[in-house]
Amino acid sequence: MNHDLPILCQRIKLLLLFLMMGLSAYIEEVGASPTSVIIEIHNISSLKSHISPNTLILFDIDNTLIEPVQTLASDQWFCWRIEHYESLGNKHPEALDMALMEWSAAVNMTKVKEVEPSAHELIEYLQSNNYIVMGLTTRSPSLSTATIKQLKSVQIQLLQTAPSKEEVIFLNPREVIYKNGILFTAGTNKGNALLNLFTLINQKLPEKVLFINDKKSHLKQVQQACEDNNISFIGLRYDYLDRKVQEFSQDIAEYQLQHFSKLLSDDETRKAIDELAAKPL
Repeated sequence: MNHDLPILCQRIKLLLLFLMMGLSAYIEEVGASPTSVIIEIHNISSLKSHISPNTLILFDIDNTLIEPVQTLASDQWFCWRIEHYESLGNKHPEALDMALMEWSAAVNMTKVKEVEPSAHELIEYLQSNNYIVMGLTTRSPSLSTATIKQLKSVQIQLLQTAPSKEEVIFLNPREVIYKNGILFTAGTNKGNALLNLFTLINQKLPEKVLFINDKKSHLKQVQQACEDNNISFIGLRYDYLDRKVQEFSQDIAEYQLQHFSKLLSDDETRKAIDELAAKPL
């Protein structure tokens, strides 16, 4: 029996060798599993360390590239309005529609600023190095013209190295539009919208997709679409405005909504609220 042991060990080694060779050949044929990860970042410039050739770089708009100069029309204001309509008994799709109408009116009036002053420089850098860059936003098609104008006011344009220069309108299931290098998804699933767009412009998605967004739920939509299509995905959960979002003042939001036509700044609103509080009953 002892003489048989070395022979048995040798056979086991040969079997393991054949199994490893077969596994190696399979991996080579099928390819390694694509990357799929979501990472927290605080500064938009951190995006540079995650890009590589043949990467599609997607930029969210609100609270990522730009924000209003007051609480009214901000992304957190929009979310507050959705919650308000849901609290009245409306289902989410109906609450979303009502909030989108209000948000559209507010966005068409407001001025904006960059979330970080370096945002336009980063986009110019990416475009000058021929990276594929486009916008991907919750905003509806009705806001496309206002959005392009707002971005232009802070020296941002997303058409230069976008995957297509043509304008495309399709259902997702509600109407969405791709215009000037920005896909306006109207609150629909961003991952599905992205896949549908690339089908309609007759292009394959690049080997890698990188998406920067302040909302993790929106990153996950695109992440799922990429995983389903064997595409590497890196989501950058951008937390630069987290504190500001957490400090959202419903009092300021309500006052600015009541005085919608004046478009008061937050400082003007605080002063007005304080003056009202100081008046004798």
